[in-house]
Amino acid sequence: MSTQTIIALYDDKAAARQVLEDLRTAGYGDGFWLSSDSAHGSGGADRFSTLSSEFSMPTSRTTALTRLGVPADDAEVYSEGVRRGGVLLVGQVDDSHTRQVLDIIERHQPVDTTERGELYRRSGWTGYDATAVDYDEASATEERSRYAAGLAGAAADLRDANTSGIEREEVIPVTKESLEVGKREVERGRVRVRSFVVETPVEETVTLRDETVQVERRAVSRDVADLPADAFRERTIEVTETDEEAVVAKTARVVEEVVVRKDVAEEVRTIRDTVRRTEVEIEDDRTSAPGTRPLTGRDRSDI
Repeated sequence: MSTQTIIALYDDKAAARQVLEDLRTAGYGDGFWLSSDSAHGSGGADRFSTLSSEFSMPTSRTTALTRLGVPADDAEVYSEGVRRGGVLLVGQVDDSHTRQVLDIIERHQPVDTTERGELYRRSGWTGYDATAVDYDEASATEERSRYAAGLAGAAADLRDANTSGIEREEVIPVTKESLEVGKREVERGRVRVRSFVVETPVEETVTLRDETVQVERRAVSRDVADLPADAFRERTIEVTETDEEAVVAKTARVVEEVVVRKDVAEEVRTIRDTVRRTEVEIEDDRTSAPGTRPLTGRDRSDI
């Protein structure tokens, strides 16, 4: 008995894990693997160990899918969906169980890869870039709100309900944008004032007195009679040398003041932008009954 490889992309982990839980309940869960989980069912451990290893590296995702038989264009869309926060469900089932498995998978509204690829291309996407960074949780949440997988399923349910003859109504929301202007502080730059000490060499001229005591002996020859009466009296003579030295003193004076202040000015600025609104135009080409008139293109509701 041959097997079929089944691949489905979901926008969020919760939906993908619910599908896997339903498959396990139905007895098929061991044959499936989720790209968001590092571990998978015991029955698929050997089967998807290589795929799990390759898919953890962005550069190997597309190659891993094409090796499973996925066309190259679809493989790039699947890889891009995973990069943007989606979860890939991959499994293998026997041919006899394919229909039951697909019913479980489609019940949770997987991504239509053809439609999703077209939406990617409209926004400028040209193909899967293995060097691009994977989305974080905030970016993935924003992506899910933009490409809500539930819209396609809701429209299909509405079409099915209308074919059964049950009256249903379809609501077209009419929206209008309004402009809200707030304020925030923006730093435009800084002024830094720093004081520091600069030493400048200066010089002054001063005259200093220097005394020197000199002692010398002179050779003389004269009669003792010329000596004074106290010539033989003991005596001591003491002479003090005095020098002058420079004394330096510094005085400080305030010669300038630097004042730093911040002036605040207010200005009135007009903010111009555009806001959008939805207009609903009704065209009614029904034949008017007596006492009534048909709606024309001029009959419309603006909000």
